Amino acid sequence: MPAPKMLAVMFSGGTDSTYAALTQIPNYDRICLVTFMRAGFRKKENINAGADSLKKAFPNKDIFHTEVDFNDIYQKITPHQEKNRVQEAVLNQTIAPLWENPHGSVSGLEQYNKNKHTLFLTNECLQCKIAMELAAIRFCKENLITDICDGSNTEQLDDGSQLEDVKIIARKIFRQFGINYFSPAFHISAKERCKALFDAKITDHLQHKALEKNHQIPSRQVQCTVPASVLWTICIFPWLVYDGQSCNDYIKMCCDYFSMQMKKGLEVMGLKV
Repeated sequence: MPAPKMLAVMFSGGTDSTYAALTQIPNYDRICLVTFMRAGFRKKENINAGADSLKKAFPNKDIFHTEVDFNDIYQKITPHQEKNRVQEAVLNQTIAPLWENPHGSVSGLEQYNKNKHTLFLTNECLQCKIAMELAAIRFCKENLITDICDGSNTEQLDDGSQLEDVKIIARKIFRQFGINYFSPAFHISAKERCKALFDAKITDHLQHKALEKNHQIPSRQVQCTVPASVLWTICIFPWLVYDGQSCNDYIKMCCDYFSMQMKKGLEVMGLKV
């Protein structure tokens, strides 16, 4: 009898990862919904609603949930001291937004490039996702899983891990370990994702994502309460990316940083191809 075909889903409980799971469950025998947790993540019980709805929608599938703590990896590979210094500089206004010196036109290109790389060190979301993806590789290797997906999409530019160029690099790294890493929601609009979940009776509202985001219905997602994440998304990211050229610079920095830190993380964890 052949071994059951297994899939891991990087599952936050939100509409994006739930949609990814919904579309892939029919293709697999055993589906592991994996919630990655670290310091600053809270309300892990939120995911029960989405997980239970998926199980109800697919009663003949072996669907189970597990939690993986990746705080150890995050602490080892994140440049904490450098990041803290930059955050302090931002809060004390000793460093200015890049758009005050657009591409070096005011204070010179050297200062612009210096500030660009300095501000980028506070990219909390990318740093977090790098640690999470390292943990995902370890999880898949330990559990002999060769397929894993997530809910990445094109709507969150501030999360550098969800840029298409970065996803290409990530897939290549996972492939080195014999793991197929893919993102079923990537080119599907939020409207389409929400409709699919509503039609499958996974959610009760056609506009679930918008309602949840505006706190009009209870959240189904693990909550990130890391202050550095809020500071990055609300303040520092707009200081760094403000036009087409700076956006292209940001994409390149994300790709370079992702490649470098994934290599470093794999070495730190002793993960070898």
